[in-house]
Amino acid sequence: MIALRQLLGRYLCTLALSMATAATFAAPAEVPTCRLDDAEKALVQSTLARAAAAFREIGKPLPFDDVKVNERAGAGKSTLVAYIVTDANDGTVSQQGCSNGTFKSDQPLDPISVRGGCILVAGDRLEIRCSVNAIRIFGDVGQKTDGANPALLYALSHELGHLYQRRVGEYTGRAERIDLTRDQASKLQDLQTSCDPASTRKEDEADTIAVEVLTRTLAQAPYRESLFSDRGSLYWNIDQLALASDTWMKATLKREFMSQPEVHKTFVPTEFPTPAKKVDANARKFVCDVLTRTKGSIYHPLKSLTHPPVEQRLRRIAEALQPIAKTLPDNAAQRPFTTVARLQTDLGPIFTQIYRETGVYMEAVQDSICTKVNAPTPPKCK
Repeated sequence: MIALRQLLGRYLCTLALSMATAATFAAPAEVPTCRLDDAEKALVQSTLARAAAAFREIGKPLPFDDVKVNERAGAGKSTLVAYIVTDANDGTVSQQGCSNGTFKSDQPLDPISVRGGCILVAGDRLEIRCSVNAIRIFGDVGQKTDGANPALLYALSHELGHLYQRRVGEYTGRAERIDLTRDQASKLQDLQTSCDPASTRKEDEADTIAVEVLTRTLAQAPYRESLFSDRGSLYWNIDQLALASDTWMKATLKREFMSQPEVHKTFVPTEFPTPAKKVDANARKFVCDVLTRTKGSIYHPLKSLTHPPVEQRLRRIAEALQPIAKTLPDNAAQRPFTTVARLQTDLGPIFTQIYRETGVYMEAVQDSICTKVNAPTPPKCK
């Protein structure tokens, strides 16, 4: 139950969303063998195979016949190759790309290290690269040997969605820094640019596919948690996705940026559901702070310049899986630890509603911001 308490605590923290864009990922021709980690090789192999099977079930077959992890593709087959890459610090690698020193999380990464969790190298290449750190977080199942973490299935399915689209993408969104010392017209242009919906259409599509994979898979082994009821197990899978996302974001902020930017308080919901008047007031406060303040900087989760915020992705997952969970048996009384199973069945819908309402708020406040910055005249600020 410690994990469940951590989930509740998550919503008392600032929503810091900082991540490198796909454009910053300069993939070398090959990943050196010395930078590959085989510890989670079997896990990645089985998860990719499971995801590819789900793609076929939903009528979106992928252009490969075989999957290899940390191996070069052989001749005669269309092979998806996945590399699990170890981190190294910039300036500490040999000409061959091998690390010459101990990795330090507070030092910059070298070009071979994977930013963004997992990433499709190019739209025309059957190659995915993942940070070993991401695999360990997304794949964590504690001491269990017969389970699997849905977060890894979701992250890899998202990249397979990009492979289906033939375009590059990454797992998570980021926060954008606005320099308040710039002139008002430039700051307004920054906000207007972030409101362009075209840039995330493909990301939304990849997410939709990944969520559909989850709906087809999570009620079955190895994602079925035998400790809980059938219904509670599916809610627990949603919780694991939230926990993994939170852990990954915190680890990434330290690993890739060495500092944690605090987003504007507008993007931290304080009540559910948030009244429309408060959404409008919060949006106005953000826009006015950006346009009128002249010192320092403000961070805000981008609406569409790169990727949807994690909160909006969890909303979509919750909205897709909650109706399925409600149809599953509430057979907590048949589980070995009935009280624990009953508690999860009762708490699961509450946490799922929190995930959904956070996403609803984020989308509403960003829509309100975009309406204001694209109006014929900027909002009047006192």
